[in-house]
Amino acid sequence: MTEEQKKPYEEIAKKNKEKYMEEMEVYKQKKEEEALNVKKQEEEMMKLQKQEALQLLKKKEKTDHIIKKTKEKRQQKKQQNSDPNKPKKPASSFLLFSKEARKTLVQERQGINNSTLNALISVKWKELSEEERDVWNAKASEAMEVYKKQMEQYNKSAEEEEQQH
Repeated sequence: MTEEQKKPYEEIAKKNKEKYMEEMEVYKQKKEEEALNVKKQEEEMMKLQKQEALQLLKKKEKTDHIIKKTKEKRQQKKQQNSDPNKPKKPASSFLLFSKEARKTLVQERQGINNSTLNALISVKWKELSEEERDVWNAKASEAMEVYKKQMEQYNKSAEEEEQQH
């Protein structure tokens, strides 16, 4: 083709190329805006997650602080109310049974963990007959009687000390 013959086609191609470049520019801008929006959304989500994490952390710290204070108060009460001379409460029938059963189970099953051991003791206790349980109840009630006598003596001596002061 001659230059004259090529000219209308080249003009069409030039116009199409310009149109393409304009559309491409619009497309690129649109994509950049979308990317910015996505980035902004991600940043806002991160901010929200950080805020939530901080709130949870503050709640945990507050809870830990309350627990710590409560434990301290309990310790102080125990120290104030505890008299080293005061008789200790006796063990219940289950606790007495538990001590004995624990000894035998630990010997039978070396390396057993405490939770399994406690579960086995509980099962054994539930399997005891009424007569077997009565033996442990009798031991517990004997210990309770001794405790009551000790408490009477303790209370009498405490009253006498108060009257002297």
